[in-house]
Amino acid sequence: MCTKGNKMLRTRVIYEVGIEKQILVLKDGTEKNYPETLSNGRGNYITFEWLIRDLAGLTKAKGSDHKDSQGRKYEQKAYKDPALYPKDKDLFRISSSSTFNANNNGPKVKKLIEENRYQEALDIVKLTGYSKNDFYIFTNTGGFKTSIPLRFIIVETDIVLKHLDKKDPRLISKNVILNKIAKSKVVLI
Repeated sequence: MCTKGNKMLRTRVIYEVGIEKQILVLKDGTEKNYPETLSNGRGNYITFEWLIRDLAGLTKAKGSDHKDSQGRKYEQKAYKDPALYPKDKDLFRISSSSTFNANNNGPKVKKLIEENRYQEALDIVKLTGYSKNDFYIFTNTGGFKTSIPLRFIIVETDIVLKHLDKKDPRLISKNVILNKIAKSKVVLI
């Protein structure tokens, strides 16, 4: 439900954007192409955030990645596209980084999951991230390659919460997002 010009981007639609390359133009007019910046998470993180903002009519937000003109917040998460990585795990991380590894709540959430205390783990994960966002934007930018289009889908947080992994509330299934939540596909560019 983002607006871009006269276009309204709807939720649960997979949007596609063909990307050829990213060019760095030097002051003398020399153009440099560094294709690895699009496939490497460190290199593409900011690029794809700004591109999604531009395509969806969003602006930069504090505490979340994006916000719309109504102040609703959007968190952007990347997955590896099944077309490029068919053997990659189906589940991918979408909760805040503070719920993983040795970060803040990571050990606590991990222990709760190991003890089959899902609801308590979910409560922490909600508090640290899910409750702060109105929407999630899932992009196929993990290990991105220009041989396939950029794909993104905007999903309401309440829909995301209904489809979290039943063992680990920090994860969601690509298959569920792409084949169950997604209702259609639109090519933007």
